[in-house]
Formats: sequence, C-alpha cells, structure tokens
Amino acid sequence: MSSADEPMPSVPESAGEEYDAMVDVESTDPRDELAKTTYRTDLGIEMAEDARRVSRGELSSDAYWEKYDGEAAAEFGEAYHETPNPAVDCADGTIDDETAESLGCSVGSMASVAEALQDGEEGDESEGDDADDPRWGMVIDLQKCIGCESCTVACKAENRTPPGVSYNVVLEREQGEYPNVTRTNVPRPCMQCEKPPCVQVCPVSATYKMDNGVVNIDYDRCIGCRYCMVACPYDARYFDFGENYDGEFEEDGEVTSPEYGMDRGPREDGESPIGNVRKCNFCHHRLERGEEPACVETCVGDARYMGDLEDTDSEVNELASSSRAFQLKEKEGTDPNVYYLK
Repeated sequence: MSSADEPMPSVPESAGEEYDAMVDVESTDPRDELAKTTYRTDLGIEMAEDARRVSRGELSSDAYWEKYDGEAAAEFGEAYHETPNPAVDCADGTIDDETAESLGCSVGSMASVAEALQDGEEGDESEGDDADDPRWGMVIDLQKCIGCESCTVACKAENRTPPGVSYNVVLEREQGEYPNVTRTNVPRPCMQCEKPPCVQVCPVSATYKMDNGVVNIDYDRCIGCRYCMVACPYDARYFDFGENYDGEFEEDGEVTSPEYGMDRGPREDGESPIGNVRKCNFCHHRLERGEEPACVETCVGDARYMGDLEDTDSEVNELASSSRAFQLKEKEGTDPNVYYLK
C-alpha cells in the first residue's frame, strides 16, 4: 500500500462530515445576502434551492427552467431575454431543443457565453480537440496544512482582490482544553464543481463551466443578483462592492486583476468587476501560461497539488483516487474538482 493510501492515525474516518460542518458554520445567511440587492429575495432562495436539487439529480435542468422561465423573464427583463439558454454543460447543454425554444431567453447554449469571452478565445476550446483538454483539479493534504494562510495572501496578491473578497480562505477549528488542544485547518478555494448549482441558477448565463473543469464568470454579463452566492454549498463566492485598500498599497486600485487575461484598467464605480460576483478560478491566467496557481506555488507545507485529473499518470489523479481522498459535501452531488486527503 502506498503512502497516499494510508490514513493518518490522528484523523478520524468520519472527517468528511466534520469538515462539512466547518463550511456550514462559516456560511452566510442567504436572506441577509439577497436583501442587499434590488432583486427578489424569495425568488433567489427558491431558485438556489432547486439549483442544488439539479446537482443532486433530484430535478432536471429542463424542469428547472420550465418552472422559472416566466418569473426570471419578469424579474430580469432584457438581461434575461438576451442571454443564451441556461445550461450546466458549456459544450452540449443540458436542456433539449424543445425546452430551449419554449423559454423566454435566446435560443442557444452555454457555449455561446464561452465564445463571447475574450473574442472567442475560450469558445475555441469547446469546439476544438476536446481530447487534449485537461480537467484541472486540486488535491489538498490536510495533514500537511499548517494553517499559515500563505495561500490566502498569495491569492490576494496575485489576483488583486479588494477588501471582502478572498478566493482562498482557511477554515479553522480548535478542540479540547489546554494543554490537550487540537487544531483543524481546511483551506477552501472554489470547488470548480462538475455539476455546479451556481451555473444552473444564473439567470443571465454569466457563470459557466469550461471544458477544462474551471467554472468562470463573465463579468460583463453578470448583473450582481447574487443568486449564485446563495446557491453555492461552499460559500465560495463574493460580491465586489468597489472598495480598495486606500493608502495601504502602492497603486491600489490602479492595477487590476489579471483574471481571464483582460486589462480593465483602474477600478471605477459602475465598471466590471465592481458590482459583480467574484470567485477563485484556479488562477486560470497562470494555468494558460503553464504555471501553477499562486496558492499552490506558495504553500510552505507543500500541501497542495495541481494537475490533470483525467491523466492517469498524474500525481493528482493518484492522490484523488486514494483511500485518503474525499470531497467536501459529497451528498450535494456537485462532484468538486478539489479533493482533500484526510
């Protein structure tokens, strides 16, 4: 048996459920979050709950949009009517042609969103040789994580995220009494789910899943309704209120995030990504350059591994297949591309 298959004696076999509970403790109240928007709170909560049902296989995507088409059209108006038909899979879609033609939004698939981004650069991936596309995944060894939060700092520095927006956070829990105290650290980036409820719930198709497994956001399409934030079981999405670290960093607000390879210039009110939802995207701009995400490169304990989950010779494939591996909130059916080693 390899070392990857050997559970460490200090970690209980039921650790997955324990870590799920840590995520729940940190989650925000959906009503409080949606109350900050101009859109219907009740509709957002209902759509988010049903989006999770789609991920769990309890509801089809067709039935989902047949149910919410009228309300989405009334609530979001032109933004909804002009968007491609919502679907989970960016290449083929998950709603049939008959359903698509019956909806109030434009006939098309999520591939239309990918094609529109970066003048078609991302869309070319869904039309090219899919066999050569990696399925990016991350494995985090919880026995190696020391809770230093270097991943959090590296992520903010790399992605120039504003106050209140942290793509990589480390959840913490202390148990026991001195001197018998244990500390549990759980780094939590975006899970890059294979069945993401955030994609399902988005009424304007701003969130979409790429063929390489990364879930992206088109800031120019996002309307800031935050329905995706309450649909995410991992609380891994944040709203950009337009704040800056004024006076704390040189050129604060002048140098923008390198996300998606687009130079948007200085941050200005009313200009994306201000007023949009933001999230980790595995430092996609770095992956495109053949580099690891900033959090992986910076981890002082070498607790993070990045690679192609579909490459049977890759280290992440071996680790994700080991008996130590688990996913957060497996019962949600989201099938994350982030695995943990207990």
